[in-house]
Amino acid sequence: MTDAPQACAKCQEYVALREKAKQEGKYDQAGDYEALRRRHPSHAQPSPTARWGLPA
Repeated sequence: MTDAPQACAKCQEYVALREKAKQEGKYDQAGDYEALRRRHPSHAQPSPTARWGLPA
């Protein structure tokens, strides 16, 4: 999975937690962390929907 080139600390935390959960076999939890990362506001170009974590 490709992460944003300039991920913030929160994005990096979600990715690390997702990978740890996957290594432990907790795939439901890994999916939850991926959903949180995707809902995290875009850093490339803020949009009116960014505050809700929706795509631009």
